[in-house]
Amino acid sequence: MKSRMLTRWLIILTCFISAVTVLCCTAAIKPPKMTDEEVLRRRVEEYWSYKIKGQWDKAYVYESPDYQRRVALVAYVMRNGRSIVKWEGFNIVEALTSGEEGYAKVDRKYRYLIPESKRAAFNRVVEEKWVKKDGEWYRLSSPM
Repeated sequence: MKSRMLTRWLIILTCFISAVTVLCCTAAIKPPKMTDEEVLRRRVEEYWSYKIKGQWDKAYVYESPDYQRRVALVAYVMRNGRSIVKWEGFNIVEALTSGEEGYAKVDRKYRYLIPESKRAAFNRVVEEKWVKKDGEWYRLSSPM
């Protein structure tokens, strides 16, 4: 009887130690915290990926809250969907932050959808302004 009780307690103790070990190891393997520049770079990449895919509704949520108050989603989708520019690629040259302000230099590759220049591909490096609101980075765009 005593040996059974001792065996049970040893099993319980072993399970407890195993659980504590798993919890400690899991807590120790936290991914490193991303810097503001890394987070901004990720946001810029996501934004331009949606623009290239023509997923305007998904790109819209990356626009600043002020922009979203001024321009409705439907207007944004229609304007971008009717654009004579087809976005084909991008490369983030640089992403910098200073407090709540961010700047991204993006080398954008595009093509005009007009017959005269449909075959020619263009690229242009532009500096975009981003702003941090409620812990998230948003692109600053002019309403129209």
